[in-house]
Amino acid sequence: MAAGAAGPVGYADRVELFGGMRLTRKFIAALVIGVALVALVQGLLDYRRERDVFDRQMRSEATALGRALARGMAEVWERDGEAAAREFLIQASSHSEHITARWVWLDSTSRDAPQASKEALAPVAANQVVVIKIPETNRLLTYIPVDVPEPRDGAIEIAQPLAELDKYTSDSLRNEIIGSASAVAIAAALALGLGVVFIGRPISRLAAKARRVGTGDLTGPLVLSQRDELGELAAEINLMCDRLAEESKAREAATEQLRHADRLTTVGKLASGLAHELGTPLNVVAGRARLIRDHEVEGTEAVESARIVGEQADRMTALIRQLLDFARPRPLHKAPVHVVNMAARACELVATIAKKANVTLMPPAPAESDDALRVEADEAQLHQVLTNLVVNAIHAMPDGGTVEIITRVVEHAAPPYVGHQAAQWLAIEVRDTGIGMDDETRARIFEPFFTTKQVGEGTGLGLSVTWGIVREHGGWIDVASTPGKGSTFTVYLPAGGAA
Repeated sequence: MAAGAAGPVGYADRVELFGGMRLTRKFIAALVIGVALVALVQGLLDYRRERDVFDRQMRSEATALGRALARGMAEVWERDGEAAAREFLIQASSHSEHITARWVWLDSTSRDAPQASKEALAPVAANQVVVIKIPETNRLLTYIPVDVPEPRDGAIEIAQPLAELDKYTSDSLRNEIIGSASAVAIAAALALGLGVVFIGRPISRLAAKARRVGTGDLTGPLVLSQRDELGELAAEINLMCDRLAEESKAREAATEQLRHADRLTTVGKLASGLAHELGTPLNVVAGRARLIRDHEVEGTEAVESARIVGEQADRMTALIRQLLDFARPRPLHKAPVHVVNMAARACELVATIAKKANVTLMPPAPAESDDALRVEADEAQLHQVLTNLVVNAIHAMPDGGTVEIITRVVEHAAPPYVGHQAAQWLAIEVRDTGIGMDDETRARIFEPFFTTKQVGEGTGLGLSVTWGIVREHGGWIDVASTPGKGSTFTVYLPAGGAA
């Protein structure tokens, strides 16, 4: 499905969406951790505060009750004696289910002895209230001093079980945990929803747009309705694509002009050889025409002379048409091209230059299978590639030699800069027996305007244009050369029409 088209979200789209949500997941994780930490600290503080409040409440309740009982017991003791006071204490404390009160003598070691140690109860003798926690019995003991008409120091011991405090604090802790977990869950859900809408999906669309731009697809503006940094980034990317599209059109026009200039340069080289090639048929045509004009031939001989004139005219017309077809600029159009036939036509086109330079051309032999050596390419541009390589090979043999063209299908690992990952490649080798190149020259031969030829013999554009054409077709060029032993230029194109 095309980008932006309506329809169900496929597996690849889901992978792209979730792959683009890594930032969203990080944002959610950071937010959840922050909320969890805040909730944890707040929960601990609330737990401690409520426990302290409940503890103070228990102490205050015990102290208030103890002071009231102490005043009443002191009055009863003064009026009715110890027995009546003890009975008063028992009756008064029996109304509470969780609090028990009893009379203790601070110096007693028997039944009326306090549960706390004498050292802990020393302030009671000084008429102070003492509150002590006894972990062994899980109780809170409060001692209220009572002024009685006895030489001994006594106090009311109020015992409160801490089980209620523990239950209250455990319930409070559980509620705090549930509240914190709920807050974290709500924050995570909100962060997930907002993150997907405002971060995840926009970033996924931005990433998809960037991938399309990376492949050269500058169409389809990216529209983000949100008015934030991501929306501004989308607008800037769209503006960048518009500018790149304009520059790409200008670059394509300049490249086509450069290629056309290179074709015209090659035509100029071919024209000198073509003039020599046209000399023989022109002489034949002129001679036969004079014979017919002067009535030196008649009857069947005149008809034969006319036939010869027609054949030679057709031969010259074919040579000129071939040259003009090569020079004429054409729009880029890819179609299945048979490489063997294309190589043969390139050899025919430069045959006159090769003959003049004493160079033997060896075009590829016909393939067993016509489909095996076909490639999806622009015929005119591929013709220009082969012609440039053959002409370059001829110029590399000032003393004559051989240029051989070999075509075959190979399996080869593409260089890193080649985006096409075809398993099989169509290899076109152009081998010469010329002077070869050293490593420094071989490293620069595809640079624009770099040439090793004399002034007026070359512009340095041929191999640069050839390189650009091959790269546009998804392939690359390898060069192997040894000084004094010739060079081999190998063009790799995606086989099977996969360009």
